[in-house]
Amino acid sequence: MEKNFALKLFQNSIFLLILLAVTTSSLKAQVTCSNESVLWSENFGSGTTATSDPNVLTSGLTYQETGSLSDEGVYRVVNNTQAKGEWHLSTDHTGDLNGKMLVVNGQAETFYQREVTSPGFAPGTYTVSLYVMNVDVAGLCAPNPLLPVMTFNVEYLSEANTWIPLAGSPYIAVPVPQSATPVWTNIGSSFTLPSTGNFMPGVIRITLGDGTIGGCGNDFALDDVKFGLCAEGGLAPVEFINFKAQQKGNSVNLDWSTAQEVNNSYFEVQRSANGNSNWGKIATVSGAGNSQVLRNYSAVDANPLSGINYYRIRQVDYDGHFKYSSTVNVKTNIAKTGVAVLVNPFRSNLTVSFTSTTSQVVSAKLIDITGKQVAVEKWSVTPGTIRQDFSNINSLQQGLYILSIRNNSGEILYNGKVVKQ
Repeated sequence: MEKNFALKLFQNSIFLLILLAVTTSSLKAQVTCSNESVLWSENFGSGTTATSDPNVLTSGLTYQETGSLSDEGVYRVVNNTQAKGEWHLSTDHTGDLNGKMLVVNGQAETFYQREVTSPGFAPGTYTVSLYVMNVDVAGLCAPNPLLPVMTFNVEYLSEANTWIPLAGSPYIAVPVPQSATPVWTNIGSSFTLPSTGNFMPGVIRITLGDGTIGGCGNDFALDDVKFGLCAEGGLAPVEFINFKAQQKGNSVNLDWSTAQEVNNSYFEVQRSANGNSNWGKIATVSGAGNSQVLRNYSAVDANPLSGINYYRIRQVDYDGHFKYSSTVNVKTNIAKTGVAVLVNPFRSNLTVSFTSTTSQVVSAKLIDITGKQVAVEKWSVTPGTIRQDFSNINSLQQGLYILSIRNNSGEILYNGKVVKQ
């Protein structure tokens, strides 16, 4: 969608203001808590026919049953995300082919509202969370795409019949980034209902909004909205922003980010063949302890299973409490001989993992940026998975090197950059 220069300048200014608000408000962000009791949830049902939703505010969005969602501020509830040709094609966040979700071409609007009733809500900590996807494929609307920014307002109906915000409301989430493949991100926050004396509120209202103006970008899908009570009053120490798995060679690269960390000791990356049971640890990554900025993490599964691999992260705090991330999966096709560098950048040890179906001898060389060969090894590789280490490289200067590995037939098995710290 073409925009003139003045409008682009306005859009960018608004986005910067939103980003500043996000930086401030996300410091208290939490998605879930220990022993959470779910009081209400919405998964938008299932089926193959598009529908409207009674909780979507007509003042914010217009229902469009068929056709491309090309106009700003239109939506449908449907079982796939590709309501425009250039959007991601994905199921709902659970992977159910018939599972529906709310798909939106967004603009700055309040678009969803639900009142949850109870005989009485006690003072305490409550959470509202949901799964959201930026449905724009990475690179769409470059170089300055508009990104969805979810807003959460949580209020209780007072004795005077007025709506009063819970502490922590409103909450503005971090912008949802574009991605090369479909990524569902779990976002949300905690909200505190104060003591209201002898009066116990019977209605809590949840209102969702989109803080980004309409234009090129700002297209999203939303699924599994949840409202819960923190029975123990304890909050989860880490807010995950995204988690993705991608095959690279014969390995799987795992990347995730956190918006904040509180009392975070470490992450344990786990893998399963079916996504339901027999989870095994494949890597441990140290956490930041306490952080209020976006942090990126990565790990490598050097020996994935052939076929579908399921991954999740077990986040553990210093007190031993833990939570799990959402689950992601990737289908791997293992080549005849796979090679992966386990730690890069490296310090004193450079470890290479081989996955092979045959016995062979390989030659490994390290070359500096001038083209000089600084280290060479010959290793015997046997069927299965084996690891080999370069010896006598402690004296190497810090910097960039090229690692080249060939088999005894001269075939290049690996040629890539490594960095010594």
